[in-house]
Amino acid sequence: MRYLDFHNKLDSMHNKDYIENFLVYNSSLVIAGIKPAATITIKKDNKNLYSSWNDFGSQFIESINLKFIELRETFNSIILMIYDESILEKDLNKDSHIEFLTNMGYPSSVDVNYYLNTLKVRYEKYHCPHELGLFLGIPFKDVKDFMECTTKKCLLCGYWKVYNDSNKAQRIFNKYDKVKEYTVQNILEGNSSRDLALSIKNSFYGNAKHI
Repeated sequence: MRYLDFHNKLDSMHNKDYIENFLVYNSSLVIAGIKPAATITIKKDNKNLYSSWNDFGSQFIESINLKFIELRETFNSIILMIYDESILEKDLNKDSHIEFLTNMGYPSSVDVNYYLNTLKVRYEKYHCPHELGLFLGIPFKDVKDFMECTTKKCLLCGYWKVYNDSNKAQRIFNKYDKVKEYTVQNILEGNSSRDLALSIKNSFYGNAKHI
């Protein structure tokens, strides 16, 4: 019921308030420092969403110290990836990630901008390439197993399909849920989007490591 109330609350907003709260909710795990990045779809047939994004979206993302890239634009939608540059760079610098991505045509030396540009090209070509999971903070082994169509049994299905260490994945899912619930509650209480973004960061950023 609370999530229904949340969506009704969001739908009652317009323009600046709407897009800022939409972005805070959908990027809350990135704001909290638990995920390096998150993808968001801006549907063009949702006039409130599309026009509000064009008018206010990029400025708001910058104001909360995050960045974004448009991975793909079609006649009916824009696919965004919102990211924390420092966390993303740290993740991509893992030896396992570098070797894996280099074998897929990414630069051999980690430069976040080069990696993002390569991801964008591959996203356009393959319509959501499997390695996107690494940018989103999904564990390397799970990305690799999913990509290779493993015969392993899926142990858990939540924010991603888990093939390894389901106990650790469940703990991470619980952290994700806690941040989401905190965000929803604060939006329902009418807290401003900028204050909420700061509150999420102060409450979670130093207390919960991403994957």
